[in-house]
Amino acid sequence: MFTRVWKRVPLTTLWLVFYAASPLSGSTAKASEHRIDYSKVTKADIGIVQERAVRYVVIADNPCLTVQSFRLGHPGEYHREKFICSVGGARFDHDFALVDFKALRFQDDRLDVEIEFIPSRRGRKAVRWCSIALQPDSIGDLVCNR
Repeated sequence: MFTRVWKRVPLTTLWLVFYAASPLSGSTAKASEHRIDYSKVTKADIGIVQERAVRYVVIADNPCLTVQSFRLGHPGEYHREKFICSVGGARFDHDFALVDFKALRFQDDRLDVEIEFIPSRRGRKAVRWCSIALQPDSIGDLVCNR
């Protein structure tokens, strides 16, 4: 599993993600404490969005996308944390057989996400571009193009 991470995420990106996460275990963050099992991380990246460091983490056995916002210069204290576990009222763990985060890209004010959805009930596979609005004091919901 760990070799898959190295193939998908550049070494510098992994260093930044681990650096940002390393002090979390002993810090008092404003958001709820959430431990990440880094041996199960399949995709991760960190970017600067509107004077905040923002990272996303995709974990192998978790259908949700974790998005965290950090104050610059304070990598151990995340300001906001959001678990993206649904879209338009449909839950990833209940309403879909598969939700695969294909590509994730930081923009000036959002995180663009290409997602493959396979419904758990009748329906066809769909690949859609979605986005998550990123503001200094908030992380938005997942909104997809039709």
